[in-house]
Amino acid sequence: MGVLLCAIVFANCAQCAEKLLIAGCNFKKIMLIDKSTGAKEWIYEIPQYSECNCASLSKDKKLLVYANKRNVRLINFKTQEQIWEMPIPQGQEAHTARFLPNGNILVGICALPQARILEIDKNAKILKEINFDTGISNPHGQFRQIIKNKKGNYVVPLMGKGAVVEVGSKGEILNEAQPRAPFFSVKELKNGNWLLSGEGGRIYIINPATKETVRIIDNKNIDGAKMLFMTEAQMLKNGNILASNWNGHSPDKSQPKLMEIDKNNRVVWKLENDEDIPNISAVTIVGK
Repeated sequence: MGVLLCAIVFANCAQCAEKLLIAGCNFKKIMLIDKSTGAKEWIYEIPQYSECNCASLSKDKKLLVYANKRNVRLINFKTQEQIWEMPIPQGQEAHTARFLPNGNILVGICALPQARILEIDKNAKILKEINFDTGISNPHGQFRQIIKNKKGNYVVPLMGKGAVVEVGSKGEILNEAQPRAPFFSVKELKNGNWLLSGEGGRIYIINPATKETVRIIDNKNIDGAKMLFMTEAQMLKNGNILASNWNGHSPDKSQPKLMEIDKNNRVVWKLENDEDIPNISAVTIVGK
């Protein structure tokens, strides 16, 4: 479907053969791009676009689910045909919709008086619903991307509180860390630590057991780019961090939309400017 017009920069990038699924707030599209060539291999125009901060492919790459704030939708990846839509009630917002390892779908809904975490099947049947109090009075300021961890609990970065909580199956808060920063995304690393990325150009790694901040990447120590609002981030197999750099709150549109950061905080790969990709707030590694 054409080639990216952006500049793609490489420096010792051993894993550039990956495919990246990208989406974003104020993007209005979901794309699959080739990391090494920049080719746009698949483009989906989001109908009745609202705000897309999470998109996920099934293991067999036949289905794609995404959160569009006002709804969650499942589509056939090949044909782009919509299979179902889950509308979100007025005053609530859906910002997480991703496949779990067992094939079910995790949905995070910001709401009052309590936020909701759903696990649904591929037919949109609700299998589990957890309600919990975020302590944040504005649903839009509650959270964006949440995860289910290896223990079967849910890890939620609470943007409006600058805290990260682990929520149990009954909605109880089992653990809380307070890095005092509005984080957008969380990932659980192999050792159980939390990889967090958020506003103000921040990527943290925190030990949830000790609350110790193990690593900080910010504009004081990064080499090769300026960090804006760091949205989804994840650890690559080579130990580098792939992160999206959302520019929606910044007048600076010159910074890379995606970046790969090595263990020395050097940017070793960038996805820079493209007129068809205004910004990115969600990125998933799909593989070859």
